[in-house]
Order: sequence, then structure tokens, then C-alpha cells
Amino acid sequence: MPGSESESLFILVVDDNPDDLFLIRRDLLALGHRVAGVGTAQEALAHIARAHPDVLMTDVGLPGMDGIELLQTVRARTGGVWIPSLVFTGSLDEATQMRALEAGADAYLCKPASRQMLQAKLGVILRLKSMQRQAEARNRELARYRSLQEEEQRLARFVMERLINREALGDPAVSHWIAPAAEFSGDLIAAARTPANVLHVLLADGAGHGLAASLNVLPVTAPFYRMTERGFGIDAIAREINSRVRALLPIDRFIAATLVAVNFREGYVTVWNGGNPGPLLVRPDGEVGWHFNHHHFPLGVVDDDEFDGTVDTHVVSPHDHLLLFSDGLIELADYEGRALGVDGLGASLRGRDPASRLEHLTECVLALTGGKPPRDDISIAQIALTDTHPPMPASPHGESAVAPFASDWRFVLRLGVADLKRLDAVPLVLGVIEQFEGVRPFAGRLFLVLSELFNNALDHGLLRLPSSLKAGVEGMDVFLEERACRLDRLAIGAIEFELILRQNPAQPPVLHISCSDTGPGFNHEAQVRAAMAEPTGEDLVKGHGRGIPLLLQVCDEVRYSGVGNRVDVLFRLAERSS
Repeated sequence: MPGSESESLFILVVDDNPDDLFLIRRDLLALGHRVAGVGTAQEALAHIARAHPDVLMTDVGLPGMDGIELLQTVRARTGGVWIPSLVFTGSLDEATQMRALEAGADAYLCKPASRQMLQAKLGVILRLKSMQRQAEARNRELARYRSLQEEEQRLARFVMERLINREALGDPAVSHWIAPAAEFSGDLIAAARTPANVLHVLLADGAGHGLAASLNVLPVTAPFYRMTERGFGIDAIAREINSRVRALLPIDRFIAATLVAVNFREGYVTVWNGGNPGPLLVRPDGEVGWHFNHHHFPLGVVDDDEFDGTVDTHVVSPHDHLLLFSDGLIELADYEGRALGVDGLGASLRGRDPASRLEHLTECVLALTGGKPPRDDISIAQIALTDTHPPMPASPHGESAVAPFASDWRFVLRLGVADLKRLDAVPLVLGVIEQFEGVRPFAGRLFLVLSELFNNALDHGLLRLPSSLKAGVEGMDVFLEERACRLDRLAIGAIEFELILRQNPAQPPVLHISCSDTGPGFNHEAQVRAAMAEPTGEDLVKGHGRGIPLLLQVCDEVRYSGVGNRVDVLFRLAERSS
């Protein structure tokens, strides 16, 4: 049986004594082995070059090259391939035995040896060969497994980079750094802009480490990019991701996440945070000006009906920066076991200018980890609150691109109180109309128009919020807090959108947009006159009253009717010539 002591072997015997060679050949043949015999080391080397023996048996005292030198030469010429060897001699000299073992001999036999002793020594070699075969089989299996693992990792890395590291992460307002605890990081950073130029940033931290944790965060990317592109708020995005994670991942796999919306135009930041350390608002001198420390459950922990989409809002200066980070950063410990913590992180930023902060934090991480991978994935994102993007896409000077010919259509949507509290109306409307031919190229500006119409109808028409609440440093905080309270208490009211596409072959298509609410209206004539006048310095800094000027800038016509609770605008689906 192969691998047993009865296995037949091909044995090369080297002995310059013909009588001893005859006796050893006789005993080996009697034990069922195949035998070849030579008298010198040179003959043995020539024989091994022709036919690879299973076992090499050699006398030590050979003429010219002795048996130990033969073993050394065989090992050198076979490139380390193991040929089991047995050395026999009439000497019991310990030094000779040591030389033989150091040269690679697997067994040592004194002449004359009985057939039983010869069988026992070969049995040891057979067991060694069996273990070698098992080790080689395991090595082949490990090599196959490693090859499969490398291919899986290559494919996983390709998919992860395509799904996660999109070109949108190259937004000039966002700088980031990720230090994985394993080859794959369970942390993810994503960034994209809404049609209204609001910057959305997501920092997600999947449970666990390595590829499994990295796969955990995959469900968050598609809804984040898709819903941001449509203009949904981060509360709606967080709710959708929570539902997706809940449906796709095992119950013990959740995702800590921070979602941030930076409204450059209005000068405030909105944060939804679930399970991550709260972001820090960092002043130009490196001092922490605000800590967003409101926490929700991580994504995937609670069902949709228990999900809390409450967001924190804070007015910011365009010179400030927002710092997002996973818990791997603040849990880093020094040699005495003291964790960095949020206070330590804040202290490390003090006095640092924005351009050097991220590099400084990476140096701190490398110093605390000794340059080795951290115990937990670490991700850091710094967001500049000064916008570098134009608010609306611009066409080349003088160019008037006419939208493709499209059929006439009409769309009406009426939202009652329950819908106003639950739905993002503007992405809903835009998501429908941009399916019509010729609308998608103008989605960004249409989003701005629809947002202004809807927000005015809701904030001023139904909720009766005065724009003056936005005045002052903390005005936007006060306004948004009061808005949330009044919307929660709202019992009656409705807002209706009507959109009609009209065209003729000689002119670009025109989108007629009507927005009406059931509120009491406002003094629209005075507001329109003020909007058409040259703005004063006070107008530019008061923080409100910019909605009507925007509509007048983007639309061909803006017309209020009734008591001001209905507004009609004409929007051309063509670039305006400069």
C-alpha cells in the first residue's frame, strides 16, 4: 500500500565493496524493493541524472568523493528536491554520524546490518515520504486556495473601487484619508452634490474588519449617490439606507454612519449621525467651535417605523471646516494605553491651519501605530465650507442650445399635510418630469426653481414663518428649529404643483410651472419690486429675501396671483444667450 512500510521503492545503493553490495541488494530485493547498485559516487551521480531514485543508500568510505560529499552534491544538483538517504558504514564514530546528518542523511546504519534492521530503517524513510506527500498535497491545496483568494480579492477590489471610490469623491471641498486594519477597509467615504449644489458627504463604518466589513458597506453607496443626484435630503437618504441594510444584511451586521449636507448658499450644515463619533466644526485657528454630538442608532439596527431621521443643523462660517472621523481614530492609544479621544483630537488640531490638518492627523496615526496597520479601520474626512463650484451649470458664451423636440405633457401633484411631513416633494416632482425628453439637461436649474417655489409655499404660505428669523449669526438655526416645530404641529393645508410643457417648432419648449398653497398669502407686489431693485449692502448680508431674485434670474417670467399664494413661472428648456 502506498505510504505504508510494504511500499515498493526504487533504491540506488552505492558501495565500493562488491560483497557488501551483493548482500545489501539481496536483502532489499527480498523485502520487495527494486534495486540498482554502483561502486562510486561519480557513477551514482550519473545514475541519478538519468533516473530519479526513491531512496539513496551510500557507504561513507567511497573512493574519491566519499558518501557524505555525495549527499551534499546530490542536494546541490537537485535544487533542494528531497531524495531520502540512508548512510551505512562500519564505523560508529560520532563525528562521522554528525557529518552525515548535517549533510542531509535521514537514517544511519552500521554494517553488517540484519534484514530486520534494514527494514526498520526503510520504514522510517517510508513514513517520512508519506508525510512529505501529505505536505506537498497540502501545499498544492494552499497554493490553489491562495490563487483563488487573490482572484477574489482582485475582483472585490475592482468592484469596491467602482462602487465606492467614484469620481465624485474628488470634490475640491473634500479631503480624506483611510487607514485599513486589513487589506480591505470596512470604512467608506463618499461625496456628491445635489442639483441645488448642496454637498452631501457620507462616512460609513461597517461592523468588523477586512473584506466582510467592506462588503457590509456596499448597500449604502447606490442609494446615497442616486438620492443625492435627485436632491433628496440626508434624512430621507439615511432612512432609505437603513431600510436597505436591514433587508440585505444579517441582523448582527450594522453600519455606523455620518451623513452631512453643506448648504453653501444659505451658510449652514446639516448632520445625521448614527453610531459614529460626532463631527467637529473647526475654526480657522484650529479650535473646535462645535461638536455635533447627537447620536442615533447605527443603520440597520431598527425597523423603518422606529427610524429617527432627526437632523442637527448649525450655521457656519465659510472659513470653517468640518471634520468627520470613525471611532478607530479616537480609540487609538499611546504606549501607556491612553486613548486619543475627542478631546485629544481637538487638542491636536489646535493652532493648525486647514491645509496641514489632515497630514498632521495621518502622522499622529502612524506614530501611535508604529507604522503598522491599526487595530480598527480609521477614516478621516475634512470638508471646506467655502464653495468652489459654480451654483448652476453654465453654457458657452452666446450659445443657445435648444432641447430636443418633445411631445406636450401635463403633470399635477397635490400634497396634503401627511405627505408634506413625510415626503421630499421636490425630488419627487423632478424625478417624474426629468424622464420626459429634453428635461434632464436642465435638472439642476429646475431643482432650484422647484425648491424655491415649494419652500416659499411651505415655509411662508402654510407655516407662516417670517424670513426675518434668519437674520443674525444664529438666525438659520432659529429658523430651522421653528420650522420643524411648526411642521410637526401643522394640521391642515396643502400644496399643489402643476407643470405643463408647451412648444411649437419655431421656438424652444417652455415649461409652465405653477405652485399654489392654501395659506393666506403675502404682499407679493412689494417683494417683487424689492427683488427687481438694485440690492443694498444690508440686503446682501441680511440672509433672507433671495428666493424671488433667483426665480427672476433663472426664469423668463415670474407671476404671482391672488393674495400671493399662487405663483406661475415660465422656464425655457434651452440655454439662455449671454
